[in-house]
Amino acid sequence: MEGMNEHPTNKTSGLGGRLPLLPPDTLDEAQRALYNRLSATRARSAEEAGYTAALPDGRLIGPFNALLRTPHIARPLLEWAQALTRAGIPADVREVVILTVAAHWRADYALYAHTAAAEKAGLPDLAIASLLHGEAPRGLRPDADLAHRLATALVRDHRVRDDLYDEAVAAFGTNTLIALVSLVGQYLSTSALLACFQVPAPSPDRTEEPAA
Repeated sequence: MEGMNEHPTNKTSGLGGRLPLLPPDTLDEAQRALYNRLSATRARSAEEAGYTAALPDGRLIGPFNALLRTPHIARPLLEWAQALTRAGIPADVREVVILTVAAHWRADYALYAHTAAAEKAGLPDLAIASLLHGEAPRGLRPDADLAHRLATALVRDHRVRDDLYDEAVAAFGTNTLIALVSLVGQYLSTSALLACFQVPAPSPDRTEEPAA
């Protein structure tokens, strides 16, 4: 059964952090179905955006290695993520929110992946650098700047002032605002997963890892 031969450790080991990377040929039926879905969606999107989610031997890295262990949890999380992708949030606004949350958590893999996605979405390099350091970015579109302030209020202050709330409703409308807040929640969950299992970002010379 999944996890029976895995023991917690305070030491990280490779691109899986505290969790060994799962070879595709060791997956059970439910894990294989999830693996195929992740490979066809998230790994392909990563390749298009210019970051690594799957190693040459097929093993998944980032949060996906952990999610493979719990298909019954991963499947509804993926439905949630896909619903938010279809919510009509502009690409630059989306990436600003994600980088803001990930920077607050110092979630290295999320910062690595969404730096590439932010570049693809057209965010200025200086703005991305500021976001990575948890600083207020410059050069963003007004909606993207507002999204950064909203996400910061939620992850840092745990409250949204009335004036900021009114500004967000006027700019986005209630439904998109709900989607933005849900996106913050999605990446709080992702960042917590990455933090707990100490999942690193691959370095340029570490996009391959010896098989277990």
